[in-house]
Amino acid sequence: MKKDCFRDAVEFVRGADERVQIHLTRCDGSVVESAVEQLSVLLRPWSAPKPKDMPDTAPSGGKEWAPGVKRIEAALVSRLQKVAQNYKGKAIQIVSGYRPASIGSYHKDAKAIDFRVEGVRNEELVTFCRGLADTGCGYYPNSSFVHMDARPAGTGHVYWIDASGPGEAPRYVATWPPEKGKGADEIKRPDHAAPKDEQTHGDFHRRKADVDGKDAEEDREVIRDE
Repeated sequence: MKKDCFRDAVEFVRGADERVQIHLTRCDGSVVESAVEQLSVLLRPWSAPKPKDMPDTAPSGGKEWAPGVKRIEAALVSRLQKVAQNYKGKAIQIVSGYRPASIGSYHKDAKAIDFRVEGVRNEELVTFCRGLADTGCGYYPNSSFVHMDARPAGTGHVYWIDASGPGEAPRYVATWPPEKGKGADEIKRPDHAAPKDEQTHGDFHRRKADVDGKDAEEDREVIRDE
């Protein structure tokens, strides 16, 4: 029997306590089902405890797989594989994933992730994201993450810039950085699925975390929607 061929494992970091190596796809590009389960657990809301056991199969109808855990879209796994291939050997830091209270957002359907790549500037990361087909990319220059979501085939490229800082209402702008001596030109919400709640929900806060043996500021989101 021919042995499965997998792409190199990718390291994912969630807070200070969860650091996991995951094979996302096979060599032919197909998504590894166990990767979907592992990432679904990692992308749970910060308020949801890590489940001790997972049911063998995810329920139908968009229901949660386990309390606080929703099956993430396989297409999002494929996009994360492309990110990992472009930044080989660098860990992906999870800021936010599944958010059940995010009405109208791809986060609610477990099709989006807010993340960083260790050692990579977010300006560079969002530029790479913008090259992915049928993908929503959000750039937050005054925060510390990039938003990426998986959209239906044929959607094309979707991009927005939100110049708000942590705890502030969204402030969408046309370009960044602003021209010298001028403020950023604010625009209307550029996309119907540009998240309304990235910065505005009251449970977004900063905490001190011990990462790789160093004290580091880490953006963390806690959704209390039980």
